[in-house]
Amino acid sequence: MDDERMIRSLLQEAPPSAEVIAEGRHRLYAEPPRRRRWRTPGLGIAGLGLAAAATAAVLAVTTGGSPTAPVHQAPPRQLSARQVLLAAAEKAASEPVGRYWHTHVISGQAYHVAKGDYVIDGARHEIDQWTARSAQDDDVFRSRFAGAVPQTAADRAAWRRAGSPATWRVLSNGQYIRQTATPDRWDLARLTPAEKKGYDKLVARVRKQCAGRSRGCPQPELTQAEREALADDPAALRQRLLTTSGKGGPGNVLTRAGDFLARPGSSKLSAAVFRVLADAPGIRNAGPVTDLRGRAAIALTARSSDRSGTFDTQLLLQPGTYRVLGTQTVLVAGGRGPETAGMKPGTVFTEQLFLEMGWTDSAPR
Repeated sequence: MDDERMIRSLLQEAPPSAEVIAEGRHRLYAEPPRRRRWRTPGLGIAGLGLAAAATAAVLAVTTGGSPTAPVHQAPPRQLSARQVLLAAAEKAASEPVGRYWHTHVISGQAYHVAKGDYVIDGARHEIDQWTARSAQDDDVFRSRFAGAVPQTAADRAAWRRAGSPATWRVLSNGQYIRQTATPDRWDLARLTPAEKKGYDKLVARVRKQCAGRSRGCPQPELTQAEREALADDPAALRQRLLTTSGKGGPGNVLTRAGDFLARPGSSKLSAAVFRVLADAPGIRNAGPVTDLRGRAAIALTARSSDRSGTFDTQLLLQPGTYRVLGTQTVLVAGGRGPETAGMKPGTVFTEQLFLEMGWTDSAPR
């Protein structure tokens, strides 16, 4: 049977117009046979949503109406936060490990400049580090304070109108501090295997001394073995992420999950974190956004309010791969506090963006 006869059979119209034949031919070769059960590797939940949209489009062609009527396709339905997080878990579970866990992160905070009425992104701390999977390899850590910059294109235009200043005096935690556009030089630290062993012994001694004491001791960080054990204990992982979120609620859950995922861990552990988030209340998919680096992202969002205003805390995932691009808090309304006064809705108040994050076999550079 030639393709025009197959299309006529599919459309159940005789004879169809040339436009409908063209549309049918496109559908015939774009979609797999109906009776064949198939699955594209890595398609996940997001892919299932796209397949459903494509099926709806085929039905729009093949049922009722004039053969010359235009084909109207419904826009793809946005996935829920739960669907996105489960798809992220599926992707994370297949990620391979490497010799080093590499993270390059830059964090900052917004400050309003009254003279010129614009916002700068300041207090920008940049960290670039390699954590070795083997105790026999060095860990490498670089850090610096990056220069402050106007936050958006509109802020850059206002900054230029104000004379393009290179320093600012801004309010932070109740006092005025100086911000500069000039970045600091990089600091470099290298932790040898012997130094790592000594550090582990120090941590073990402090943990032993603090055992059973509720005061006077810092909350110990989990060891790598303790972190990995959480992958097989969803209840303990959930308690770790949710009960330590404090009064910030779901917003702090997203921030804490972002911090947790930024540390070295197996693909199994990363997938478990995403699954815990999928069942956490108060998280929604706010749709596509662009972060301060200009990268497209899916924003999983939780809303909260305090005396400074109403904020959306967002966990940013890369579309398609669902890798974590960072976390940020966005001003939704208010600007009532002294540090948010003058800021417009949509201002990114704080951010922690990952320029690179994941396992690699490349040596530190």
